Amino acid sequence: MKEVTKILMFTYRNNNGQKEFFVQHNHRCFNTVLSGHVGDNIPEETLEQAARRETIEELGVEPISVTNLDHKEVVELKEWDKLSTEWAFLIEIPNVNVHYLEGDEEHGWYTLDELENALTWPNQQRAVPKIKQILEKE
Repeated sequence: MKEVTKILMFTYRNNNGQKEFFVQHNHRCFNTVLSGHVGDNIPEETLEQAARRETIEELGVEPISVTNLDHKEVVELKEWDKLSTEWAFLIEIPNVNVHYLEGDEEHGWYTLDELENALTWPNQQRAVPKIKQILEKE
């Protein structure tokens, strides 16, 4: 089983005082945050650098802020014969309309209260309490 490192991008915008999170409605009927690989093409890339790069590549916008949630999950991806170590990041983007790079996927914007139930995978849902702690302090 190949070991890989990924980032989970909990990407949000501030829309007139309402924080809205980007959730991809995958063509396989999964609702997920965006994710990306670390170090595949850039050998010494840090987790934070990968989160910033992936946001730009996948959504076409420069992040306002990138916060490492210090939340790690190890997930076995049997279909692809991979063991994925996934690090969660909170990423604020400008309040603009964006779409996923490939353009054929649907997405929705969800409030922080809606986010946990909107996501399909438990490993992504488990990061939401940390996000609430951070954003409710603001």
